[in-house]
Amino acid sequence: MRVLRRISQAVFLVLFVYLFFRAAYPLTSRIPVNIFLAADPLLSFSAALSARTLAVITVPALIMVATALLFGRLFCGWVCPLGTVIDGCATGTAERPQGDAGLKRLKYAVLVFIAAAAIVSVQAAGWGDPIALLTRTMTVGIYPLFVLAVEGLFSLLASLPLISRAVFSAEIALRGVILPVDAPRFTAAAAVVLIFIALLAAGMLRRRFWCRYLCPLGAFYGLGAALRVFKRRVSAGCTACGACAAGCRMQAISPDGRSTDQSECITCLDCVAVCPQSAVSFGFGKIAGKHPYDGSRRRFIAAGAAGLVAAGLSGTAMTKPRDRGTVIRPPGAVQEQSFLDRCIRCGACIRVCSTSGGGLQFATLQAGLEGLWTPLLIPETGYCELNCVMCGEVCPTGAIQPMTSEERLTVKLGTAHVNRDRCIPWYSGEPCTVCKEHCPLPENAILLVRGETEHSSGGHRTVQRPFVDETRCIGCGMCVSACPLEGERGIFLTNANETRLLLF
Repeated sequence: MRVLRRISQAVFLVLFVYLFFRAAYPLTSRIPVNIFLAADPLLSFSAALSARTLAVITVPALIMVATALLFGRLFCGWVCPLGTVIDGCATGTAERPQGDAGLKRLKYAVLVFIAAAAIVSVQAAGWGDPIALLTRTMTVGIYPLFVLAVEGLFSLLASLPLISRAVFSAEIALRGVILPVDAPRFTAAAAVVLIFIALLAAGMLRRRFWCRYLCPLGAFYGLGAALRVFKRRVSAGCTACGACAAGCRMQAISPDGRSTDQSECITCLDCVAVCPQSAVSFGFGKIAGKHPYDGSRRRFIAAGAAGLVAAGLSGTAMTKPRDRGTVIRPPGAVQEQSFLDRCIRCGACIRVCSTSGGGLQFATLQAGLEGLWTPLLIPETGYCELNCVMCGEVCPTGAIQPMTSEERLTVKLGTAHVNRDRCIPWYSGEPCTVCKEHCPLPENAILLVRGETEHSSGGHRTVQRPFVDETRCIGCGMCVSACPLEGERGIFLTNANETRLLLF
């Protein structure tokens, strides 16, 4: 069974990575690429509470809740890809630290914080949920580094005359499959990666530090421990040697080895393997009984109050930018408040967009603290591909609604505007029609009108100057992305006249 658990961990980690790579244009995976996010009950229930709707609760999430009621934190030990990564990087000691019980309560405080924030319509689950956290880190950190390393290896091997042709063929075959057509670039990557590194580094202090003390999804599953019927059992042959307690990665076993904190046990089966008397086993039995969590009322109230205060601060004018005109959401995004309520900051839409237009990026403070790590279109780094609707297909909570390619052409993300102080024909009198050439609409939204402009070298010159037909422009950002100017572009994008979907 211990070997089976390790195989299960490896299989689900490989599946997670496989689906991550399959979240690419065109989206053809038979397995839903967002299945891990859709099956996450913390994300589903938090989004449902924040958005005031049960529509975002998925069937896979309900199945995982039922699993937790029977098997407790089995997900943490057998399925969770982040837990598997942490186990693979584990270097911490297994001895029981002083004050360990108090530290374990922290994850329940985090869970209460998330629930309290959701009550006042602030979505905070995605900041600490392990699936969202790993997806976000894979998107902006691990995958770009992987691409950089592989491309560097190809460049090195291509310099060898005997294999250069084979290397070139292999690189072409991998483009669009494992390697992107263009190298991905992301904002906020450093902060996301540093958080992940800190999470792994904490494992140097204690094994599964994150899972044991901080993980809100683990706390959510731990709440079902009172009903679990598949649990650890100790026979009369136990000699209280403590070998199982010393080897428990979650410190869920009492020092004498005879009792178990069911809310902490992840059914890793290490205790079965190390018991010299073969006195430990796992099996079905009576309901576990009273929940072992004994957090005081004061801690519970403090965590809830902190969530409400933090949520309130994030919604005040002091933490919101005065002008949100440049906050441009993906096509199919629902109205802003509903979008913020539903969006779990997982980055699935940003990942899949990086394989087509590459315009979606993580927000830092452009949308205020409440909008931290939500997706927005930054046309300087990419654009929204007209025939791509994948962001709505991978969104697990409906913050971005799915639509057809035909419907996409009717959705207006915003409007482009010519910056006459920077645009080459307007500013210097030199000819430039790049923005018009790159407009993808059948009825071009950029018009060229001849006019007399003062030339940069003196005198006047008649050139074709660009104008934006705002009734045609749908705000894809391709003109901004293509503008040849360095720094501030000669054309910019705002969310003026945007189309946002209504939810009833």
